[in-house]
Parts: sequence; C-alpha cells; structure tokens
Amino acid sequence: MSLSNRKITSSQAAPTLVEHERPTQGVRDIASNGWRAAGKDKYLAYFNLVYLMFLFFPLFINPYGGAKQVWITLGSLVIFLPLHFLSYRRERRAAIYIASSMVLLCYAVTPFNYGANTYLIFGVITAAYAFKPKTTLIFLGVSLALLELQAYYLEFPISYLVATPIMASMLVIYTLYNRKIESSNHILRLSQQEVQRLAQSAERERIGRDLHDVLGHTLSLIVMKSELASRLIERDAQAAATQIREVEKVARDALSQIRTAVSGIRLAGLEAELASARLTLLSADVQLHYQLAPVTLSAEVETVFALAVREAVTNIIRHAKAQRVEVELISQKNSLQLHISDDGSGHTLGTLKPGNGLNGMRERLLLLGGDLAIDTSPQGGVRLTLSCPKPEK
Repeated sequence: MSLSNRKITSSQAAPTLVEHERPTQGVRDIASNGWRAAGKDKYLAYFNLVYLMFLFFPLFINPYGGAKQVWITLGSLVIFLPLHFLSYRRERRAAIYIASSMVLLCYAVTPFNYGANTYLIFGVITAAYAFKPKTTLIFLGVSLALLELQAYYLEFPISYLVATPIMASMLVIYTLYNRKIESSNHILRLSQQEVQRLAQSAERERIGRDLHDVLGHTLSLIVMKSELASRLIERDAQAAATQIREVEKVARDALSQIRTAVSGIRLAGLEAELASARLTLLSADVQLHYQLAPVTLSAEVETVFALAVREAVTNIIRHAKAQRVEVELISQKNSLQLHISDDGSGHTLGTLKPGNGLNGMRERLLLLGGDLAIDTSPQGGVRLTLSCPKPEK
C-alpha cells in the first residue's frame, strides 16, 4: 500500500500561518509536509520502486520469452523512471501528462510483458493525487477499459482480466480516501493555529487595557506632582517634601496595582485551552468531550487548570493511544475539581511515572492549597483529578 502514499498538491493551495508548514509546490498533497518534516520525502520515490518487481515476474515465470521481451522491458524502464521521479517534483498541471504517459507505456509494453500493468497502476495512482475524485474515476475507468480490450485481443487469461481492475480500483479508492483525510488534518492544523493566534491576540489586548487603566492615571499624577515639587523646592522646601512623599506613595500604589495585574495575566483561559485541545486531539483522531460547571474562576486557578489541560493533552497524544478524552469541572461546597480522563492503553496499573509535567502541575496546585491525584485502570486509562479550594468571595 505504500505506493499509494504519494502526495500531489495544487499550485493553488492556500499558504499556512507558519512558514515552515507551507506546502511544497509540486506533485504533493497539501498535507504532505509530515514526510518532509520527518526526512522521508526524498526517499519515498525510491521506496515505491519496489513495486516494479511485478513488472519482472513474467520474465522469471516464463524464462523462454526471449531476449526481445527482456530488452523491451528494460527499455521501458528508461522511459518510466524519469516519469516516476517527475511525478514527485512537477506541478499538478503536469500530472495529466505524466499519468497518461505511464498508462500509454503500459499499453506499449503489455504485448511483450503482461507485467506492464504495473505501469498503469502507477499512472492511475498519480492521477488520484492530482485530479478531483470524479475526474480520477473517469481516468481510471477509461484506462482499465482500454487495457481490458487489449488483454482480450491478446487472449490473456481471465485471471488477468479480473485481477488488474480489482487491484487498480482498490489502490485508487484508498489513495482518494487517504488524500481526503490528509486534507482534513491540514485544515484542522490551520484551525488550531488560528484559535491560538486569536486567543493570544485577545490576551494581549486585555493586558494592554489593564496596564493602560492601571498606569495611565497614576503616571499622569506622578508627573504633575513631580513638576509641582520642582517649582516649590526653592520657595517652600517643606511643601516640596510633602509632594515628593505623595509621589512616593502614588508610585508604591502603582507598583502594587501592577503586581496585581501581572498576577492576573492568564497564559490561556480554560475554555480557549479546551477549544485548542479539541483541535489538537482531532488531528490525532481522538475525541474530546468536556463539561464545565457554571462557576467563576479566579485568574490563578484558571491559569493552573488551563496549563493542566495543555500538559494532559500533550501526554495523551504522546503516550496514551487513546480514542476518547473527557474533561469535567465540578464545583463543590468548598473546593473545585477538574477531572481529565482518557481511555488509552499507553499505561497500565503501576507503570505511570510522573514526569516534569505532572510534577509541575502538582507544584502549581500546592501553591493554591490544592493537590493532584492520578488514577490508572487495569485497562490502561488515566484519570487526573486536580482539586483546589474555592477562593473566598
């Protein structure tokens, strides 16, 4: 199936928000960046050449085909190999010529080597990554119909007439499905980046408003009293000293207000973090369900809970092998509890070892007078319970 893992992209693909994720121009799908990021892309074209073994099977099964069969087969490789590598580098509009040339090469070689149907399979898969599904299916149908007519005229066995359409159709359908999934994942990544960008932008605006409210009036008052003290210092030193002391008091009040504002700066709101977590998990084919009690959280508590969700999601993607994650915020009489659980199999009972992330989560809760409990089921699911006292009203 690796043959169908080739990616073909449109030159019209929209640019992403991050430069290093911009799609490569050429015969690749817009979601193919993972291959390049993993360093596999440059080897994929070579790896898929292993499927040429089906081209050479007839030469070994029928060793009496003669030198003509061998030389025609080897000569066809001189034409096919450049087409194959071009299919990984050229733009989408060139794919129609590349795919058609592969199919025509199949028709030319088939009278001498029935294993040339391998070229047709390469061609229709190239088309599957280049064209729209409807166009791809039309191209597949026409290509197979012409090959079937040729095979019937050449009196090939019925097994050939049946096996080639089945194999080609299965690979094309798989390729179209794989292409759709990759495109959906790409859109999810873009959506996740947009949510994060909007959340960061909103937080920067909030911080700006808070600092303006705190400092605007205070700094104006400090400037005014400083100017008054400078005018009074030669005429009335006592009055000037009074103004300086008031400047000191105003500055101390401003410092206290700034500390309060800074302590309220949230790295992420809980709901914004959950929205981002849902997109992140969806890209890993994991469902997130959450339910939040209607309670107002203090800035410190919300920051700790949001960071806990972020850390838990990271661990789930890396280790849990989960399919479903549940998050629930419960408001009790004197405490708040945040439950984060998954149905993964990455950990079994007694094997979960808290790392820096979980330890940091516990330390932040301890500063608020809370605690962290970790439970694992025999099947491997993990449940985190973060608890902290309700802030006094």
